[in-house]
Amino acid sequence: MATLRRPTEALEVDDPRALRALAHPARQRIINELLAGRVMTATEAAELVGLSPSAVSHHLRALERYGIAERAEAGGDARTRPWRSRFTELSYVPRSPGGVQVANAVVRGELAKLARNIAVVVEANEAAQQAGERPAPRDSVGISVSERWLTDEERRDVVARIEELLRTLPERHSGNAPEGSVRMSLVLSFVPVAGD
Repeated sequence: MATLRRPTEALEVDDPRALRALAHPARQRIINELLAGRVMTATEAAELVGLSPSAVSHHLRALERYGIAERAEAGGDARTRPWRSRFTELSYVPRSPGGVQVANAVVRGELAKLARNIAVVVEANEAAQQAGERPAPRDSVGISVSERWLTDEERRDVVARIEELLRTLPERHSGNAPEGSVRMSLVLSFVPVAGD
């Protein structure tokens, strides 16, 4: 059963060396599950990403070194060593030239994932229509791009309202998502527009 979200606690990343801990696709999938609140052993994480438990243990220890993952209390069997996230989200805050490199790499990766996800949905909808089947709902994929002139106070207010809305959603991951739910990607960006 899904529970309401934990209080938001973000780990700010502004270290180019941390990019190594975050860049590997298997680590990204593990991080996403941990950030969503899932507590799992290396064996469970290995099943999730298709690697051996020993390889996943290496990844989990790397995430521990960077302060992302930590050992959770063991269950009934002391031999199981579950892991959990120390935070509910990662925040890429470029405050240094190295931090800008980290943020740019993350943005490129997230935009590439977004483009792949959209392409898959569009291709599946086209195939469904050609086969005479019902495509996914029109609002299952949406992109909204706009520019607004905002004061610092207005920007902070908008961000706070969005975060409050997200906190009301149930906390779900691959281990507790109800049947029929779909894993959705939410990308939110507030970036000052560079001069023309």
